[in-house]
Amino acid sequence: MQLNVGDILEDRYKIEAPIAKGGMSTVYRCLDTRLGRRVAAKVMNERYVNDPVFRQRFHREAQAMARINHPNLVGVYDFSSQGQHLYLIMELITGGTLRELLAERGPMPPHAAVAVMREVLKGLDAVHQTGLVHRDLKPDNILISSHHQVKLSDFGLVRAAAHDGDQNSIVGTVSYLSPEQVSGASITPASDVYSAGLVLFELLTGETPFTGESDMEKAFARLDVDVPVPSSQISGVPKLIDELVVSSCSFSPSERFNNASEFLLALEDVAEELQLPDFTVPVPRDGAASRAAEGIIEDDNSAMFTTALTAGEMSENPVDSTTVLPVIGSNEETSILATESAPDFDALNETTTFAPVNSAPRYIPEPVTIPYTPPVTAHNRGKGRLIAWTILALILTIAVAIGGWWFGSGRYGEIPQVIGMERVAAERVLSEAGFSTTSQEAYANDIPVGFAAGTDPQAGGRQVKGDVVTLLVSKGRPRVPDFRGIANYPQILANYTLAAQEGEPEFSSDIPAGEISRVEPEPGTEVLTQSVVTVHRSKGPEPVTVPEVKGQTSPQARTILEEAGFNVIIEKIYDETMTDGKVIKSDPPAGEQAAKGQDITISVSTAVVLPEVVGLDAAEVRSQLEDLGVKVKATKRASSATAAGFSDQAVATLDPPPGTLIDADAAEVTIIVVSRISVPDFVGLSVADAARAARDAGLSLVVASSADDGAIVTKQSPKAGKSVKPGQRITATVS
Repeated sequence: MQLNVGDILEDRYKIEAPIAKGGMSTVYRCLDTRLGRRVAAKVMNERYVNDPVFRQRFHREAQAMARINHPNLVGVYDFSSQGQHLYLIMELITGGTLRELLAERGPMPPHAAVAVMREVLKGLDAVHQTGLVHRDLKPDNILISSHHQVKLSDFGLVRAAAHDGDQNSIVGTVSYLSPEQVSGASITPASDVYSAGLVLFELLTGETPFTGESDMEKAFARLDVDVPVPSSQISGVPKLIDELVVSSCSFSPSERFNNASEFLLALEDVAEELQLPDFTVPVPRDGAASRAAEGIIEDDNSAMFTTALTAGEMSENPVDSTTVLPVIGSNEETSILATESAPDFDALNETTTFAPVNSAPRYIPEPVTIPYTPPVTAHNRGKGRLIAWTILALILTIAVAIGGWWFGSGRYGEIPQVIGMERVAAERVLSEAGFSTTSQEAYANDIPVGFAAGTDPQAGGRQVKGDVVTLLVSKGRPRVPDFRGIANYPQILANYTLAAQEGEPEFSSDIPAGEISRVEPEPGTEVLTQSVVTVHRSKGPEPVTVPEVKGQTSPQARTILEEAGFNVIIEKIYDETMTDGKVIKSDPPAGEQAAKGQDITISVSTAVVLPEVVGLDAAEVRSQLEDLGVKVKATKRASSATAAGFSDQAVATLDPPPGTLIDADAAEVTIIVVSRISVPDFVGLSVADAARAARDAGLSLVVASSADDGAIVTKQSPKAGKSVKPGQRITATVS
C-alpha cells in the first residue's frame, strides 16, 4: 500500500516528505507525533509484506540493529514487522551521503580519506562486536550529518532480504563484494574489511577497482586479480596507505585484518606515522535529505535503503545499488546469482572465461569470452606467490577430490526451507531431501496455524541423511497466560516465548503482598512472540485512616468502619465513664493508617445504669433488665414491712438499687418485690370482679353470705388501703 504525505504509521509517525526511493524500500521524513521529533521512516516494498521468511528475518535483524547504540551508527528507534507495512524508524540525517560528497568534490587527499575511514571503522567495529556482519558497506550507506559526523547505516538488512532457501546466492553490492561473497564461501567480519578497503580505494581514486560489461563480469573480476594500489591510479598516495588497501583487500580472508578493530588500529598507526593533519568531513551541499524538504524524490540514490531487483529491473544508474546478482546469461542487472561452480582464475590470461560453477572456488568452466587487461598491483602475486598458489591449487585439488568422494556419496544432505508450507507438503519436502521427520508445535507471528514455521536444525544446514529433522508447526501467536495460581510465572511466560518485566507494585485488597496482582497485557490477549509482559505485584491492601467512632453505639461504629473498608471485631469491657453500650476506643486507634480489610477491634462499654422500676411487675422488670444485658440472679420478697404495693409481684427495689452503674457482663441483679400489699377497694364491684382483683393483688376474697357472682360488694374487711401480708383473706359483704 503506497504511503502519501499526511499518512500516519501506527497512529504515531506522520509522513511529511519522501527522501528517497529504491527497489526494496522508500525512505520518508516523518514527524513522531508522540515525542515531537523528526525521524526517518524506511518502509519496505509491499512485495515483501506477505513473505513470511522475509518478515521473520526482518524482525530478527531489526531487533539486533535497535540494540546497537554508537555515535558512528544511525540510531534505530522503532520497527514493525506486522500489518501491511514493514518499516524502521531511524535517526533523521539531514546532511547527505559519502556518495554525494564524492560526486560533488571528487577524490579525497590521503588525510581526508583517512579521517572518513576512521569514523566508518569505528561504527563497523560496533557492528562486529555484536556478532553481525554488515555485508553491504559502500559510500551510499555512509552518511554525513549536518554536524559533520560520519555514520554507518543499513547493517543487516541485505541479509534480511535474502531468502533462506537461496543458499547459493551472491548478496551485496557488485562493486563492493568480497571474494567470498562471490564464491559462496563463509561470510565473516573480514568480508566487511574487504569492502571497507574498496571504499578507501574509491575515496582516494574516485572510482572502484573492478570493471566489466555486466554485473557478473564485475563481480567475478575480483576472483582473478588483486585490487590495484591507489597510487597506480592517482598520484600523491603514500606507500603506507597503499599497503593499507592491499592488506584489507587481500584475496584470502586470513591475510586481511580480521575485523574492523584491527583495520582501525592499522589506520591509526599509518596516520600517526605520516603525521596526517586533522580533517573535518564536509557536509554535501545538495544532499537528498535537504532536497526532500523541497519535494524532490531520489530514485536508487539513497544511503538508507537496499535494492533487490527482479527480472526486467535493469538499471542504467552508474551509482552502485545493493544487489542480488543474476544467473549467468540473464539480462538482469540486479537479481539472484546461483553459484554452482567457480572459474579457475589462475588459469585465465588476458581473456577471461566464465560459466556456471559449484561453490568450491576454482574449477575451469565452459568458456564465455570476456576481454580483460590486468591493472597494476602491489606485487602480491610474484613468482613466490605463483609457486605458493600452485601448491595451494594442488592441495585444493586433492581436497576437492576427497570432498567429492565424501560428500558426493550422499551421506549429507542440506535441510530445505519449508517455512509457510502446509504441514503435509513440508513433511514431504523433508522426506524427499532424505530426512526422517518429527513435528513440534511452535509459536509464530506470521505463519498460519498448522503451517510450517521452520525446522530444527534450521534450513540451510547440512545433516546426515536419515537423521531426524523436527518440523516446527505454527500454532499462531501466543496469548498471555493466566497468572492466578501459578508459582513461577516468568518461566511459564518463557514457555510461551514471552518475557516478564517487573512493573510498579500496587495495592490489592484481595491479593497478598508479594504475589502477582495484575499483568499487562491482560491474560488471554494475543501478542507477538518475544513480547514483554509487565508483571505487577501486590503491596497488600491500600492503607486508609481509621475513623473516629468513640462515643458511637456499637451498631453505628460497625457501619462507619465497614464503609471505610475494615473488618470489625467487638470487644466488651467495663468502663464507668461510658454507658449504654457505646464505644470506648478502637485498635488501631482513630487517625492511624491501616490496610483495607484489616481487623479493627472496637471496645464497647458494658456499663449499665439500673433503671427505676419500683412498682412495676417483677416479670416485666426481669424482661427489661435482660434487654439491657443485665443478668437477673433472683426474685425475692423484701424483708422490710414498709415495702408495700398493690400486688404481691410489685417491685419494691433492686439489689443493687435503681440508678446504680454496673458491669452488665459481670454483675448480677436481684429483684426485690414488696413484703406487704395495700388492700384494693372492692366496694361496688361484683363478687366475680372483686375475686379477680383480689387474686391479682395476691389476696383471697371471702363472701360473708352466699351470693351469686353478680351480687355487689357493699362492705369489706380489712378496709381499702390497709397494709396486709400477701395471701391475706379479705371478707366481703354483699347486698
